[in-house]
Amino acid sequence: MELRYSYDGPRLLGTGGSLRRAAPLLGELFWVVYGDSYTDIDYRGVLSEFARRDVLGLMTVLRNDDRWDRSNVVFRDGRLIRYDKHARTPEMTHIDYGVALLRRAALERIPSDQPSDLADLYRELVDEGLMAGHEVMRRFYEIGSPEGLQETRVFFEKEALAMSYTSAYLSEAARVVERLDGAIIDRMVVMLADLRERGGRLFVLGVGGSAGNASHAVNDFRKICGIEAYTPVDNVSELTARVNDDGWESAFAKWLRVSRLGPRDMVLVFSVGGGDLERNISPNLVRALQYAKEVGATIGGVVGRDGGYTAKVADACLIVPTVNPDTVTPHAEAFQGVVWHLLVSHPKLKAAEMKWESAR
Repeated sequence: MELRYSYDGPRLLGTGGSLRRAAPLLGELFWVVYGDSYTDIDYRGVLSEFARRDVLGLMTVLRNDDRWDRSNVVFRDGRLIRYDKHARTPEMTHIDYGVALLRRAALERIPSDQPSDLADLYRELVDEGLMAGHEVMRRFYEIGSPEGLQETRVFFEKEALAMSYTSAYLSEAARVVERLDGAIIDRMVVMLADLRERGGRLFVLGVGGSAGNASHAVNDFRKICGIEAYTPVDNVSELTARVNDDGWESAFAKWLRVSRLGPRDMVLVFSVGGGDLERNISPNLVRALQYAKEVGATIGGVVGRDGGYTAKVADACLIVPTVNPDTVTPHAEAFQGVVWHLLVSHPKLKAAEMKWESAR
């Protein structure tokens, strides 16, 4: 980065006079940014907005309502109506944001080598309709006071933490992919292909976020693979009636019973913990799997942690590896989606083209 400075000379010229003195260093169009503020905006978008206007300047404004400083702008229907830093009125709900675009011709209105406030130039241009307005939505942070400095410091610390979390999460996801057991997935492919061949049905079970995955997966197995598939969570009335009348623990098992689950069928479990009766975690899954074993149905699963009861009784159970104990649930539920999409798109299972792949 190359920096060039313009000095006021023997006396301070104010924000306007200093800018006029710096004119030889500026292009025909230039940005004016408050040096004590952090402004998180789309600069390209602002520049594009300016290019559509026949004006000498453009001021970014923020709906402020006197929250972060005294509002000084009347901005209505996308237009700057009034700007004044000194004579403020109740209808002023916006504030100049600290980022503006000016044409060098605007500086000719500022007396040469005389003290001047840039706000006076802005007010004049607004009054004459020569200053456009562009509303931004994110607040500014300023370091012009000890309080503002502390608030800005806290903001940047939170931003840094958020960015580091994003990087860590994506890195963890990559590690999960590397550690997935492809052999178990291939075993499930064979199980599902055999299921379709013998005319069996697929029953997908899940709770919470995994229930949403179960519903989505049923759609894909039916539409893409031609496998007759169902899930109890698609019928909210029946599910809630069973929970209300018979209890949560037996809801899935009794649904499988009335669905006439048999040895030709398969149960596929999506779960973070896989079910645990002793700790009363997803007992409905445990009872459903116990019934599946009783009737001789095939069992598959995509679960997290150690897999719980599902991993103990399944014919093929993929355990999404734990790479961080704080992100077990999001990774387990996310990779359920990865795995079932792998299954339905597998050449041994896919029976129908998907929309966007067939539109090439």
